[in-house]
Amino acid sequence: MDVSRRRMLGLGALGAAGLAAGGFAVADSARKNSAQHESAQHESAGQVVPFRAAHQGGITTAQQDRLLFATFDVTATAPADLRDMLRDWTAAAEAMTKGQPVPGRFAPQSPPPDTGEADGLLPGRLTITIGYGPTLFDQRFGLAGRRPAALVAVPPLPLDSLDPAYTGGDIAIQACADDPQVAYHAVRNLARIGTGTVVPRWMETGFGRTASTGAGQATPRNLMGFKDGTRNITADQTDL
Repeated sequence: MDVSRRRMLGLGALGAAGLAAGGFAVADSARKNSAQHESAQHESAGQVVPFRAAHQGGITTAQQDRLLFATFDVTATAPADLRDMLRDWTAAAEAMTKGQPVPGRFAPQSPPPDTGEADGLLPGRLTITIGYGPTLFDQRFGLAGRRPAALVAVPPLPLDSLDPAYTGGDIAIQACADDPQVAYHAVRNLARIGTGTVVPRWMETGFGRTASTGAGQATPRNLMGFKDGTRNITADQTDL
């Protein structure tokens, strides 16, 4: 079929207009995506508690809404294994408090370095506080002479009936966040990294602001009706 020169020019103009419209649509979509990304970054940055400061995050930090507390027993016998795990924990904890995945390279036919529960979630003011129990300072790792004098096992209260399986531990992890899944993700990934060096001993979840975090706040009552935590360190203390 013959096509006139005028019709060819018309078809060409329509094609050019379609390409231009498509280009505008792509550019508009890119602008929207960029704006959404910048907005998400801004919102995320407002939920990051600095990992490196005068104290560990979670010591004087204003309390978050959710808590996951876990203790571990060290099963490794070589001091180097414990040291390497603590270094890996530090790198992973710093990344997660920034809302980033656990660092590491993906290896074929191996699990990814991050379990992914927090993918797409905000940092949630996550803090990860790592503490040592008095049992870590025994003869296994040459730390006996470095145990602080005040670091001793807390004695049971009158009428306590404690289960040894749910008390104590060589190392404790306290993950606090405004999102329970973010706190869970943090402890799960540190537990995974510690496989072969530590084993979980016991774990407990918590919720709600159960103590005052500033001098101007009153300590609320817990579920048993007690004002528990009135002597805790407050966020505005400077004499630590």
